[in-house]
Amino acid sequence: MKITLISLLTLFTTTLFAQEGELFPSIEVVDLNENKSTIPEDTKGKFTLVGIAFSEDAQNDLYSWSQPVFSEFMDDNNLSSLVYDPYVKLILMFGGANQLVYNKAKEQITQGTDETLKDNVVMYKGSIKDYRKTLKLKNRKTPYFFVLDKEGKIIYTTEGRYSRQQIKEVGNLIEE
Repeated sequence: MKITLISLLTLFTTTLFAQEGELFPSIEVVDLNENKSTIPEDTKGKFTLVGIAFSEDAQNDLYSWSQPVFSEFMDDNNLSSLVYDPYVKLILMFGGANQLVYNKAKEQITQGTDETLKDNVVMYKGSIKDYRKTLKLKNRKTPYFFVLDKEGKIIYTTEGRYSRQQIKEVGNLIEE
């Protein structure tokens, strides 16, 4: 019985985080300054923190990460950000019927985003089915976060609202 329980726990953990160690799937995005890029191809050479939301509910939790991520990894006036130098990309995905509101949403998000962060907030419009399957994005109401190594491989995954522990774990992974 113990062997079966341990086997099931191992299988569950492996299935839940199977994407760790795999290359992040290529996704073409547009930032709020209208610049196109492809992740991970255009982020290779640096660690990359990628946040993904594909519903309005998930966006609210995604935004809970904005200030802590900026303070910890991007603010040139903060000592800890001098230790880190990652790319940070917050991907807002519009698939299915949500594609119809893409332009209006982009306009509102652009107006509500600080100029210094417009390169970091990126948008994707198209089919999200394959991304959801590959990255195991099961809950539409939850944001997902991935840390990519310098080659674009996933080395850490988490989901949900911001927590100090998660930021510490990300910092430990990307410390130069």
